[in-house]
Amino acid sequence: MTTCWVPGAEESLYNIHNLPYGIFSTSDEPLPRIGVRIADQILDMHKAVLSGDCQTCANCVALRDPALNRLLTLGRESWKQVRSQVQEALTEPSLEDIASRWLTPVTEAQMHSPLLVTDFVDFTTNAPDALRWHPRASNGRASTIIPSGMDLVRPSGHRREGAHGAVFAPTNALDIEAEVGFIVGGESEFGRPVAPDAFEDHVFGAVLLNDWTARDFAELEPAALGPFNSKSFATSMSAWVTPLEALNAARTAAPQPDPDMASYLKESDRYGFDLRLNIEVNGVAVSTANFGESYWTPAQQLAQLTAGGALLRSGLLFGAGESASPQWQLQNGDVVKVTATAPGPRGTTIALGEVESRVIPSIG
Repeated sequence: MTTCWVPGAEESLYNIHNLPYGIFSTSDEPLPRIGVRIADQILDMHKAVLSGDCQTCANCVALRDPALNRLLTLGRESWKQVRSQVQEALTEPSLEDIASRWLTPVTEAQMHSPLLVTDFVDFTTNAPDALRWHPRASNGRASTIIPSGMDLVRPSGHRREGAHGAVFAPTNALDIEAEVGFIVGGESEFGRPVAPDAFEDHVFGAVLLNDWTARDFAELEPAALGPFNSKSFATSMSAWVTPLEALNAARTAAPQPDPDMASYLKESDRYGFDLRLNIEVNGVAVSTANFGESYWTPAQQLAQLTAGGALLRSGLLFGAGESASPQWQLQNGDVVKVTATAPGPRGTTIALGEVESRVIPSIG
C-alpha cells in the first residue's frame, strides 16, 4: 500500500490501516451522513458516492444512508470492497485532487450514534472453574445505548437504607465498566446456529463501551435473573466503529481452552485481540486492561448468541465483557473517558474511537 496523501496520516493513530466509520454532520450541512476518519479529517462518503459514476449499486445506496445499518446488511464482501475503495482514494496520487474535496476537519463535525442498535447482549469475559462450560451473558436494552459525548443522568432506583430497609433514590455507587463491543452484520437463519469460525462473516467491527453500573441497585436484584435497573439505564458507545479487518494485526493467542468444552464452541483458529484499554476520570488514569487476556473469545460469544437457534440481526451489539472496572464511586460532574489502542501492520498502532461522558445529577 502506498503512502496516504492526507497530511498527518502517517503519524496518526487514525491512519490508513484504521479507517473507522462514523456518522457526522456540520453546521453548514446538518443532515447526518456516513464518514470515514483519516487522521484529523473525515472522508464524506455521501459526497464520494455523488461524485462517482455509479450511484445505484447496493454499496452506493448504503453509503448515502444516515446510519450504518444498511451497509451492515450487505455482508463481508461489500465491507471489504468499500474499505478497499476508501484506501485507494486516500493513497492514489491521481485521486487526491477530487478526494480532498470530500474531507471535513474532525473539529468541525458533530458526531452522532453510528447505527441504530437493534439488540444488545452483554457477556462476561472471565470463566470461574464452575462456569467454564459456556459464555455467560445478559440481555440489555438497545434503547439505552447512548453515543459518546452525551451526558449520563445519574439513575434512580431501589438501594438499601439501614439494616433492613430500602429506599428509591439516586444511586450512591455509580461505577464504570469498560468493554469492547462488536457490531453484527450479515444476518443468520432462524434456528440455525452460527459456528465460531463464521465470526468474520458476521461481525462488521468493534467499538468501545462504558457499561455504567449502579452497584447499590444490584444488591437488591436477584442474581439468578441477572442485572436489571442496576445496568439498564445506559451504556455509552464510541462514535467510531473500527472495521474488523483493521484489527487483523492485533490478533493474539487466546488463553488455553478447557479440553471438555462443548463442540459448538470449538475453534479451528482460537484468537483474541490485543487491545489495550485505559480509563480516565477527570483526566487522571484510574485503570488499564488488556482485552487479549479474556478467556472467552468474541467468536465463541457470537456462537453462544445463536446456540439455541436465535438469529443474528444486523445492528446487534454485543459487549464482550468487562475488561476494566476500577470500582469507582462517581460524583456529579465527573468526566469518564475510555480509550484503547491496538497493534497495526508493520509496527504501526491504531486507536479505537474513545467513549467519553459526563455524569450529571438525577432528574426529578
